[in-house]
Amino acid sequence: MFARVVTAQAGPQGLDSFIGLAQEQLPGASRQPGFKGAYLLTNAETGQLITISLWETQEHMRAVEAQAAKTRDQDAQGLGLTPPQLETYEVTLHV
Repeated sequence: MFARVVTAQAGPQGLDSFIGLAQEQLPGASRQPGFKGAYLLTNAETGQLITISLWETQEHMRAVEAQAAKTRDQDAQGLGLTPPQLETYEVTLHV
C-alpha cells in the first residue's frame, strides 16, 4: 500500500473552507481504482493541515496525481493556503 501526504498552512477561514472542500471531493476520490482510504488532519490553533490518501499500488496513486495536483494547487490559492507540499510513502506497517 502507498500513501500520498500533502501538508499546507491555512488561516482560520481557510481551514474551515478546506474542510468543506475535502468533504465535497472525498466521494469522488473514493471511486478511483486502488483507493484505500483518506485522512484529513487539522490543527485549528496553528492552521496546519495534513491530508493522507492511501492507495493499493504506486501505479494507482500516480494515475490520479496529475489531476489531483491541478485541483490541489487551484484550491490552495482560492482558500489562501500556503503552497501544498507533497510526499509519497510506502506503507510498511499497518495495524
